[in-house]
This record gives sequence, C-alpha cells and structure tokens, in this order.
Amino acid sequence: MVMRLEYTLTENDYIAFNKSHYARSPSMRSQFARSRVYMAGVFFFLPVLLAVTFSGFTYIWAGVAGGVITAVLIYWIYPKFYWKIIDKNLRKYLREGRSNAPWEMQAVLSLEEDGMHFSIGPNASVSPYSSVRDIVTENGAVYIYVDSLQGAIIPAGAAGKDEFVSALKAKLPSNP
Repeated sequence: MVMRLEYTLTENDYIAFNKSHYARSPSMRSQFARSRVYMAGVFFFLPVLLAVTFSGFTYIWAGVAGGVITAVLIYWIYPKFYWKIIDKNLRKYLREGRSNAPWEMQAVLSLEEDGMHFSIGPNASVSPYSSVRDIVTENGAVYIYVDSLQGAIIPAGAAGKDEFVSALKAKLPSNP
C-alpha cells in the first residue's frame, strides 16, 4: 500500500519545528539555562559597578539592591528575547540571498515498500522505516525524526495527516 501526502511547507512551519527541537534538545536546554544565568549575573554587576564608580563604597548597598532587582528582571524576561533572536535568525537564514519574500516549498511525503520517501522542492530522499527515531506531535504539527540530522515536518493544516502517521507507525519495526 502506497500512501502519499502533499502539502506546502512555509517558513512558519520550519521555524516552529526548530523551536520545538530546541525546546526538547538537552544540549539546547542546558545552553539556554547557562546563558540565562550568565545574563542575570552580568546585569547584577552593572548597578553595583555604577554605584561604586560614582559614589565609592558609600552607596554600594543601593548598587547591590539594584543589581538584585535587575538580575531578577533579566532572568524573568530573558526567554522572550532568546526566542525572538532565534526566530529572527531562522527567518534570516531562510530568506538568505533573496528579497524579504516568505520562504515556501512544496513537499511530498510517501510511504512505499522500501521506506519513507520525502521530497521538498528539488531535493528527495528515501529513509528505511528502521531509521525513524521519533514521531513528535506538537501544536497540531507532526515532526518525524529520521537518523540524527534528518526529519520531516507535516504542518498542522495538512489534509490526511492523522491517517498518514497511523500508517507510518504501523510500518515501523518498533512503534515509537
């Protein structure tokens, strides 16, 4: 039985996949936690440094209090800026070398006897069913991880997505 799914993959789908992957990746989570603490530390010392520079050690207590407040605020709002920077950089990467036109590609995903066939634009690949590592459903979209550096994105609005995923899971040697 050959099952085929055709859909349009947009830059928002690609960005949602990358953000989802970053949020679930242990190395990215630890990098985020470290950078969040480092930023809070830097912003703690700025008011302390200003207080010592302009008043000597007379008002260091004000610098420490301001540093604590600033560090807590930065620790609290840092995730918003972090995800905005990731979003901006991914959009820049997708639109590189072109105008500011949104990135959009036609994608075809099919289940055949020899494996899962995936093509996006002019590029095509075939992955045996044994190479499927994980199937993640998040916010209506489905992310199929193949090996360590490949994956397929099925956006939330793709027609026939649920049937396709069920058929794929049935073909897997060990159902993830």
